[in-house]
Amino acid sequence: MKNWDDLRIFLAVARSGSITAGATSLGLDQSTVSRRLQAFEEKIGHNLFLGSTKRNTLSLTGQKFYEGALRLDKEIEEIDRTIAAHSEETSGTVHVVTTDILSNHLLLSITSEFLQQHPEINLLIRTQPPAAKRLQGDVALFATNTPKEDLFGRKLATASFASYASRSYLEIHRHALDTMVWLNWDDGSDSPSWPALAPDIPDHMCRLRIDTVASLLEAVRLGIGATILPCFIGENDPVLERITPGQIVSRRDIWLLVHADLRKVPRIRTFLDFFVQHIKTQKHLIESA
Repeated sequence: MKNWDDLRIFLAVARSGSITAGATSLGLDQSTVSRRLQAFEEKIGHNLFLGSTKRNTLSLTGQKFYEGALRLDKEIEEIDRTIAAHSEETSGTVHVVTTDILSNHLLLSITSEFLQQHPEINLLIRTQPPAAKRLQGDVALFATNTPKEDLFGRKLATASFASYASRSYLEIHRHALDTMVWLNWDDGSDSPSWPALAPDIPDHMCRLRIDTVASLLEAVRLGIGATILPCFIGENDPVLERITPGQIVSRRDIWLLVHADLRKVPRIRTFLDFFVQHIKTQKHLIESA
């Protein structure tokens, strides 16, 4: 196997379960990934997947290739980390993985200032589910109560979640809350987080599901229905109003995580220190009751 890119594309699709999700994780166009995957199968003379309309299931040959690709990917990742860990370079790129909600409402709020203060450091920000089996970057910013044990981490704050709707929508339903439409985010996983966030809301009342919190927030702002949001978003949005003032439905710890052997790399250390200091100034908003 001379071309690691072929295996890398195959591995991304196999991990994600679909060409679309695999292309997103790689930052590539769906048609490009589909074409490269088909060419790879033609090259080796075997089908790697048993295709379906929604997901791609590995064939027996595909399973063997997958196991080998996982081992190779792990070795390459360890080599890359070893090289980075011994680097004294203060310049370069810090690859941050997070969720769209933390990217849009916490991470991006410091990005301009960081880039201005550190012109020698670039940032690469990508989204990744907290439940992913491995960290696909240098640093991770996640809201989770079960951080990965194999990563070096620091709990920055504990985010409060509450129920919100637009002021105009709540005005209509204020005296008949049971008539409200509820909105939900659903990333297609087998264990969506909605039941844990809103255990008292019957599932049949969730009339609209969206796979990004950014779109969910916009739907609530447009007056389509109500949903559960972090208080640091809901309390700071003039369009929204908390449905049950003073009531918290859930809490999530916010963690800044990094591979232990990377935390002393100068450019990564610089980013970590900068972000931790910023969060300290925002902690009262994140943990607002």
